[in-house]
Amino acid sequence: MKGIMNYVLPLLPLLTCALQHESQHKVDVDEMRRYLEKKSATLRERGGSPGKPIAPNDVYLPDSLYPEALVSEEDFEDFEAHMDYLSSPRCNMGRHIAPTIIEWGFGSSVNSLVKPTMHALKYGYCLKEPHGFMKYNCPSWKTLFLPISTPCNISVERTSLHYTALEDDSNCAEVFSRPTSFLKGGQPKLFFSKDYSNCAKMYSYSLNGEEILPKQHEIPFFFSVSFILRHLLRPSEDLQQQINEQKQKMNWPSKGTPILGLHYRAGDSCLEQEGDLGRKCDSFDKYMEFVDLLAPKYNITHVYLATDSAKVLKTLDQYPKYTFHYVDSIGRGGFRNNVPIDQLLYYGLLDGCKEAHDAMFDMHFLGQTDAFIGKFSSNIDRVAYNLQCGRTRTYQPRISLDNEWCFDFGVRSRIDAFHKKGEKLYC
Repeated sequence: MKGIMNYVLPLLPLLTCALQHESQHKVDVDEMRRYLEKKSATLRERGGSPGKPIAPNDVYLPDSLYPEALVSEEDFEDFEAHMDYLSSPRCNMGRHIAPTIIEWGFGSSVNSLVKPTMHALKYGYCLKEPHGFMKYNCPSWKTLFLPISTPCNISVERTSLHYTALEDDSNCAEVFSRPTSFLKGGQPKLFFSKDYSNCAKMYSYSLNGEEILPKQHEIPFFFSVSFILRHLLRPSEDLQQQINEQKQKMNWPSKGTPILGLHYRAGDSCLEQEGDLGRKCDSFDKYMEFVDLLAPKYNITHVYLATDSAKVLKTLDQYPKYTFHYVDSIGRGGFRNNVPIDQLLYYGLLDGCKEAHDAMFDMHFLGQTDAFIGKFSSNIDRVAYNLQCGRTRTYQPRISLDNEWCFDFGVRSRIDAFHKKGEKLYC
């Protein structure tokens, strides 16, 4: 008991759950439907072709559940071939990047690997296994993920690629590979260094536009992020076996039956102040009002629910129109409702590797769905939507209850939907 109290005492100031201010008014369904249709029309007018890379807006409801692919299969396979070659033991560039995982939340942690990978693709560095699981204390990368040297497309002869290394005086290969320690609150020190900030800004689309993208192919920004995450986050053989078992256990619908991905957070996210992430808590009923708007349009009755709330699972019979699927073994409730996950991990109050394992379950299953509802203030939601769209090579139907999709790890570039002062937040 004394040992546990040594962990708990530093957290006592945090052990007060944030109040959730739930709306007293229901959404006007007709008004919201008109709003969603208007937003979808606006996005279609703005385009979405590979020649005009844009970030998805907060709402997109195309006519078809499976819109036309925006990246050709040929271009996608070319991208895979380059990823395969740089991560192959046969890569002979004479230099490498072994990306350090910048551990924050798990979604943020995996997002931290995208910019180092972009640097390897753009300048020509061999890619080594990511390293740095400490709070998410898995033995190695391969506990959760396939070795990155595992080829995506074994039909491509990787040694036939002629990859020219570009001169690089940025030192970012070393910076992105630099080990990190942690501040007392659990934040990674490397994230706050000037070197890391400068390298993160090199790959900021909001600051530099298409200049950040590798020249070997013409994949737009959103899909470059999607394909990188799709390559890196392939489940390990052991995890894939568990995924298959979970699909059977929760009666995952048969192939061809559409399923909606729904992410509802009610735990530590309610503790994060608006000034940090621009995130507000909403009731599950509010989410379900949006489900009732999206699902009928695509004849969806199956919903994969990712949630940290044990309480909400007991209310699902209130929505008889839908069949809900979820992983019942995922950790929910407890300290998570009162203390930010990062603090719990840092002080050893949670099993970090299991938390990573559970997060991978949810991200993988959300990525296997056909439409998405969540909040793009969440890294988990943005990664899940990237995985979904990386699978189909197009924008899938979505509703984000707060922000637009964005990716800019380590850079304050997001104008928040609810932030009054226009201050830029991390994305």
